[in-house]
Amino acid sequence: MPELPRAIPAPTPAPEQSHATVATLRRFPVKSMLGERLPQLVIDERGTVGDRLWAVTYGDGKLGSGKNSRRFRRAEGLLHFSASYPAGDEGTGRPHVVTPDGRDLRDDAHLAELLGADVRLAREDAVPHFDECAVTLIGTASLHALGRILGDTEPADARRFRKNILLDTEEPWIEEDWVGREVAVGEEVRLRIIKRVKRCVMTTMAQRDLPEDRRVLKTLTADRGMCLGVAADVLTPGTVRLGDAVRPR
Repeated sequence: MPELPRAIPAPTPAPEQSHATVATLRRFPVKSMLGERLPQLVIDERGTVGDRLWAVTYGDGKLGSGKNSRRFRRAEGLLHFSASYPAGDEGTGRPHVVTPDGRDLRDDAHLAELLGADVRLAREDAVPHFDECAVTLIGTASLHALGRILGDTEPADARRFRKNILLDTEEPWIEEDWVGREVAVGEEVRLRIIKRVKRCVMTTMAQRDLPEDRRVLKTLTADRGMCLGVAADVLTPGTVRLGDAVRPR
């Protein structure tokens, strides 16, 4: 019997072409305060370096937030503070905080005075300050779709949802189709999309440049199961840059 030709292995499937790119990058040095918009984010095993690394912390250990829970205590007005790291600090030192009236925060005593409570700014220790996840993403098409559901002429404002990575996308909710999949961001970073992100009352709260809007959470509850955007674990650390392609695998 003649020898059969050697089988040719099937080619490895190419990554799906999603036409998504990184449009905006944000980091929030202090949990529940406004953060900073950056040209790149360094991602390590924990998540975005410096993100939510600090929190307003009460004497009983609870963290200042927009909601009450086992870990968090509602602290009014935190979204009118902003935090950023000094130039040259990659996200390891104490952040610079600006108060609602535009002044620099002096120290913990000044913070306690402004919030009317026994609080201090404390760095994360053994328990991460993240609510549930290391890195968060949302697509521009989803924000446009939510704006239409709300009956607005403009897309929903990304700042309400406090995501690390805003993707320029063509299809609404496409990022939700990636749950359970690996996603390459640029040439270095690999993420595992683990779930849709359930939203809370913070999405409705006034910020420095945004008014209160209670419609947001009601609409998400009725139409999207309270979810918007997705959460990811870090598989391969690296740097994410504006314009990077995002490729689900």
